[in-house]
Amino acid sequence: MRLVRFRSRMTLAVRAVAGGLAATAALAAAACGGDDGAERPIAATAGPGTTAAQTVSRPASGKAPNAAEPAPRVVMVRRAGGVPAGWGARLRRIDGVTAVTRVTRAQAMLRATGARTVRAGFAIPLDTLVIRPRGYAALLPAAERGPVRALGPGEALLSRTSARVRHARAGTTLTLAGGRRLRVAGVLDDGLVRSAELVVSATEGARLATRAPYLLATVRTAGAARRAARAFDGERTRVSALGPAPWNTRGLIARPVDLKVRFGEFALRTPVGADWVTPDPAWVRRDIRSARVPILGTVTCHRRMIPALRRAMADLERRGLARLVDPGDYAGCYAPRRIPTSGTLSLHAWGLAVDLNASRNPQGSPPHQDLRLVRVMERHGFSWGGRWPTVPDGMHFEFHGDGPPAADEPL
Repeated sequence: MRLVRFRSRMTLAVRAVAGGLAATAALAAAACGGDDGAERPIAATAGPGTTAAQTVSRPASGKAPNAAEPAPRVVMVRRAGGVPAGWGARLRRIDGVTAVTRVTRAQAMLRATGARTVRAGFAIPLDTLVIRPRGYAALLPAAERGPVRALGPGEALLSRTSARVRHARAGTTLTLAGGRRLRVAGVLDDGLVRSAELVVSATEGARLATRAPYLLATVRTAGAARRAARAFDGERTRVSALGPAPWNTRGLIARPVDLKVRFGEFALRTPVGADWVTPDPAWVRRDIRSARVPILGTVTCHRRMIPALRRAMADLERRGLARLVDPGDYAGCYAPRRIPTSGTLSLHAWGLAVDLNASRNPQGSPPHQDLRLVRVMERHGFSWGGRWPTVPDGMHFEFHGDGPPAADEPL
């Protein structure tokens, strides 16, 4: 199973537009490995009748942004495995950087939403953003800062999509594994919380196993963003322009909340292992299937990915390109494991990823896949790990269920 994905070196590029940087696609990752496990990051799905664009563009309050006080432009600094403790101070010293805050991702294990409980012995993993409330609030439009700034112990915020999935709202009580209870203090648009399912303060986050911190900083100018990129240019490191919030939630790595909207969620047996996990057997029986596909033979994957994989392999055969996939070097599909750097579930745990030509494309090394194979896979809805930003994973192709995702904006 291939976990974190990153590119070895940064490229410098900044897009300036009248009035500031345009909002760019959110980073992969994290969820992704280094940041977000994940994340990565795909269009937030707002549920029936609501488009992703509507979700991203509308402030959580429903009010129009204050034209006299535009949201600050933001850059993100990430490093594979997390940024060192001293990087925040380094970033603050750069001319034009006005504020820096440290953010990380964690997994909260949900046992109940209000009176609705999860099956005994199981819990639902929630992709959780752990913030310093006042620091994170400074990154947002002025009209959206209040609920974030006021976030305290015993409280949580939900993204709008997560609230729909949970059937929750402000005032709902969430019960975590171990009995800890959180009151939902508010619901924010997905783009304001980088598509996390749950947002808690650093004080509350100390109770969770947080991993791979990264930095978010406000900058006055595009020049300040370029200076930050130069200052942190290095191996397995990336500085990206996010632009003003709300941030576009479409990126290279799928966010768990979006997978849940598209494919449904499942619970894990508790206690949850640090590496291998045990999904609810009822979900496995319903959604994980073994089937034959061209070239590879029998695969075990999510039932909704198998048709796309079958079409991709048949397309290779029709084009006379079957030789581009070595069936003896296929490294699998369904594998219920977590991403070590973020704790989020790998897409292999969903059965939504395949590893092709594995021995020639080890994680973290320059990919050696034939780009004709990559193009065919992408044409059939797969995202290629060789394009991920800090540690590439050339063997890895994952299925998000919404067509080819877009890249984030490097500096």
